[in-house]
Amino acid sequence: MSRQQVLAALAAPLRVILEAELAQGNVIDEVADWPPRCELLVILRRPFATAYPTGPGVEFTAIENRHYWKSEYNLDGGRQTLACGFG
Repeated sequence: MSRQQVLAALAAPLRVILEAELAQGNVIDEVADWPPRCELLVILRRPFATAYPTGPGVEFTAIENRHYWKSEYNLDGGRQTLACGFG
């Protein structure tokens, strides 16, 4: 999936975060789904540059598990997830 396709597929609250991260030089490392709930999982290579405000339906979680990722923003209980690696 291309960068433009990822941006088009992400819901607006997560797209805003992804666009900010890409503008600061972070890169998309992986795009997948995460059954059974997550229809779109986007993992960035480096940690999030800043703490982003969350709005309705968006939740931030610090995972801190190197087997998975450092932290994530979830939309609608995990229907879409934007995560970051440890860099």
